[in-house]
Amino acid sequence: MNIDEANAAYYLDDSKASQAGVTLADNFDDFLTMLTTQLANQDPLNPTDSNEFTSQLVSFTQVEQSIATNQNLEALIQLQSISQQNNEATVLLTYLGKIVGTDLNIAKLEDEQATWKLDFAASPDNVTYDIYDSTGNKVHTITQTTSQPEGEFEFTWDGSLDNGGQAPEGAYYLVANAETSGGSLVNVTYSFEGLAETVETVNGVPVLMVDGLALGLGNITMVKLADSTNSAASTDTAETTDSTDSAESTDSTDDPA
Repeated sequence: MNIDEANAAYYLDDSKASQAGVTLADNFDDFLTMLTTQLANQDPLNPTDSNEFTSQLVSFTQVEQSIATNQNLEALIQLQSISQQNNEATVLLTYLGKIVGTDLNIAKLEDEQATWKLDFAASPDNVTYDIYDSTGNKVHTITQTTSQPEGEFEFTWDGSLDNGGQAPEGAYYLVANAETSGGSLVNVTYSFEGLAETVETVNGVPVLMVDGLALGLGNITMVKLADSTNSAASTDTAETTDSTDSAESTDSTDDPA
C-alpha cells in the first residue's frame, strides 16, 4: 500500500496542493492540444527541435511531482495534527474530577450572575470593566471611580447589557483597565478555578469542560485534587447513624416489657 492509499482519508479536496493539481491537469490538456497541433502543422523541411518538446514535458512532470510531494506533506501535517489532538485529549482525561485553574479572564454567566477573580498589583483609583462575549463583541462597560485596594478582588456582573437587555447564559470575558490617580496603569491578573467535568471537542480541538467553561490544555495553569472533606463527613455521619440505630435496637430487645 502506498502513501496515497494509506492516507487518502486525510487529503483535503480544497487544499492548495489539490487545487494546484486540478489546474495543472487542465493546463496539461491544453499543452497536449497545442503540441499535437504544432506537430501537425510544422514545416516538413524545417521541423521543430524535439529537444524543445522534451524539455517542456520534463517541466510539466517536475511540477506534477512537486504537487504530489506537497499533497503528501499536507497529509502528513494533518496526521500529526490528529496525533497531537489525541495526545492532548489523553492528558485532559487525567484531569477529570480534579480542580483545574487558569489565568484566563473567563467566567460563566448563570442565573444572571458572573463573577471574576482579579488581583490588582497596586491600588487603582479608576477602573473600567469591559465585558465581551465568546465572539469578541463588547456587551457591557462599567466604570468605577472609587479607590480600590491592592490585591485580590471579585467583580460580579448581573448580565445587563449596554442596550438595556439581558445577556444569555454562557462564557464571557472581562478586561479591567485600571489606573492610579496620576494616570499610571495598574497591572491586573485573573484567576479561575473549577471542577473538571468532561472532555469534549470544540472546533476540532479537545477541551476540558470546567464548570461549564471550555479550557484548552495550554490554558491550564493549576491542577489539584478535589476536596473530599464533605464526602468523608457524609460517610462518618452515615456510620454514626447506623451505630446509633443498632444500639437502640439492642436496648429494645433487652427491655423486659
